[in-house]
Amino acid sequence: MSTRQTPQTRARDIDRVNTCARLDQAYADGQLDASEHREFVARAQSAKTLRELADLVRDLQPPVESVEVTPPAARSGRGRKSAWVVAAAAVAVTVAVVVSNGSDSPESGSPAPAGEAASADPPGPAESSTVAAVEPVRPLRPGGFQRVVDSYRAEFGDTIAYEVILYPERAAAGRALPEAPDRIVPYTFKGGWERTNVPASSRFPGFRDFDAALVDAAALDDLIARAPGLLGAPEGVVTHVIIRDDGTPTTNIYVDYRNDLGNGYLKAGFDGSVLREYR
Repeated sequence: MSTRQTPQTRARDIDRVNTCARLDQAYADGQLDASEHREFVARAQSAKTLRELADLVRDLQPPVESVEVTPPAARSGRGRKSAWVVAAAAVAVTVAVVVSNGSDSPESGSPAPAGEAASADPPGPAESSTVAAVEPVRPLRPGGFQRVVDSYRAEFGDTIAYEVILYPERAAAGRALPEAPDRIVPYTFKGGWERTNVPASSRFPGFRDFDAALVDAAALDDLIARAPGLLGAPEGVVTHVIIRDDGTPTTNIYVDYRNDLGNGYLKAGFDGSVLREYR
């Protein structure tokens, strides 16, 4: 029997899952607004053919690799915003230096600190100052999720969320408006929590708020490390984790196999027990 796929080929569950993951990333990147994300995810979940799925992501840009920088200490209010402006400037300078040196990637060399890259004459001892650096955000590394939860509690006074999403270098969360519980406000975390410019969206039917502190952080760290191997792709990489309660409190760990087989994900309970594998 022929295995050749055509646009009319019937979609599998994993094809729908992969498309929803792509839409989640596009929403996080700002390519889709909340209403578009809701509509497209619903269409992906009910798609019958590969053509229907392909049409949903046809005009999306692929995810981009971010350049790592260690920003100055983040502060609340105007100071924290200014710190990220400085960090963004440091990224631009670092990229320019890498290109001019003919390096293949930012990781191939150690970028100069922003102050040195911007000036041909580094300040002498009398002009130098000590700047406390913020530890880079690594939500998918051991201890990363716990840091996200601790920061969330410090920011909002509790750990109740509509959803929490972990990425390699940042996190995101949805939180219900106190005066309108069916309206969900998106926030992003890069060392501090900030409301995004994406408008509040409506709660999905059946989705409930959950207590992020009830997720076993150590078990989640362990499962993130083991997920590629559990899906039969030991060389794979975890791209993101979505934590939500759609009727069942679950953590969904998405893995890029780094080969022609594509992607898969694990659905697990808050205690780290694997409920289902999607390969």
